[in-house]
Amino acid sequence: MEIKKQIIPILFFFMILLLATYQDFPLMNNFGEIARSPIVFFTPFMLVYILSHKKIIISKYLSYWVSYIIYLIFLSFFCLYIIKELNGSLQVFYESLLIKTLKMLVYPIVGIIFYQFIYAVLKQLKNPLYVVFHALLLLQIFTIFWLVGEIYFLKKPVEFMSFIHAKPEKYWRVRLWTLEESWTGTILILLTFFPMFFLYKLNIYKWKRVLTILASVVIFISYVVVSESKGFLVLVMICVLPLAFQFIKKHKYLRRISFVLAVLIAALFVTAIINLRDVIFDQFNNSITFGTRFTSIYAALDVFLHSFIGVGYSGFVYFYPQSIETAMNSGVFDGFNLQEIKAYLSTTKALSTKSEFFDNLIFGGLVYLYFFYKFFIQRYNELTKIVKQEIYFLKIPFLFIILAGIIYITYHIKYEVWLFLAFLDFVREYYYKDDNSKRINQ
Repeated sequence: MEIKKQIIPILFFFMILLLATYQDFPLMNNFGEIARSPIVFFTPFMLVYILSHKKIIISKYLSYWVSYIIYLIFLSFFCLYIIKELNGSLQVFYESLLIKTLKMLVYPIVGIIFYQFIYAVLKQLKNPLYVVFHALLLLQIFTIFWLVGEIYFLKKPVEFMSFIHAKPEKYWRVRLWTLEESWTGTILILLTFFPMFFLYKLNIYKWKRVLTILASVVIFISYVVVSESKGFLVLVMICVLPLAFQFIKKHKYLRRISFVLAVLIAALFVTAIINLRDVIFDQFNNSITFGTRFTSIYAALDVFLHSFIGVGYSGFVYFYPQSIETAMNSGVFDGFNLQEIKAYLSTTKALSTKSEFFDNLIFGGLVYLYFFYKFFIQRYNELTKIVKQEIYFLKIPFLFIILAGIIYITYHIKYEVWLFLAFLDFVREYYYKDDNSKRINQ
């Protein structure tokens, strides 16, 4: 197929990828946290596109998410009544709990619209895998140039491309076009492994195959070497490298050079350990991260144990700070730096456990655990049952996303996550239904 015939769809999808991964938009200063991603401003157009179809088909997994959010909406408004009875008003930290609840609802609603939009676009494209692959390849090349610039300016006093960030002051780590380094992990893992999937599904020119592999290797190795993200490095060691080595052992051609590749993986493993060493031994008691994470988990479990059905968005804002205060007064966390989490006792701004899993454990309780199993675990189990080599390049980023959501990030504006999951729905339906894999000649 001539690429000229697909240039407009490729550029269009490249722009979607770029918008989905841009997570520090300056308009956040004017419109609030939801505007940290530009996706929110395109949501009305996405909704119009979705509704323009005579028949709207929602995937099985998206239906789980929609059902869960409907549950949270009802629970949130029920908890508003409970809080009104307990507190005497709906004012918390000088903000209306009703308004805060409505603001928090915007995140999942935008996420659902974006998810369905991606699924609908993929269904409408004439050659969706071809388009997605080339858009990813363009983003890989763009990212390599960006990484070169960021790494070059990393230890220099000059900020690299500061004008694209909401707060343009100097940042001393690699963060791409996101708020902070921890947000880059899912993006870079997707850019490393996701494009490799298409090398099995498409018959493409050899130079494109070589370019894709080289781009993946350069992105992954360069970031592992300079990364100071504790969560990213831990997940590289416990899930990414082991699954990569498992793929090598099962690949009939790579087995011949498995020793060389094993040495490379071992070197990356050692590099990750070295990068973590200072954090583990020197920053354990001083780093804000550890104090915030441990106290947040304690507080989240405390709220969950007091309300197994969850407390919704409204109850989260009211009860979670109370549990943080209980945790801090317990004396268990006195040895940690609690500067960041103390702020949660006086404002609703950026209130979070810094974990998708523990946020939702408070929101939805046992209902969330059921949703988590159906939406994430069941989907991952389905992937593992497909006996195709290329599935490793979907399993690795998916497992990373799941574990990152448990350990150190939320998915509020991580639209690359929803894009990837929508893609999984699409390929499951059209390329792996009844485990029949198709190879596309392009």
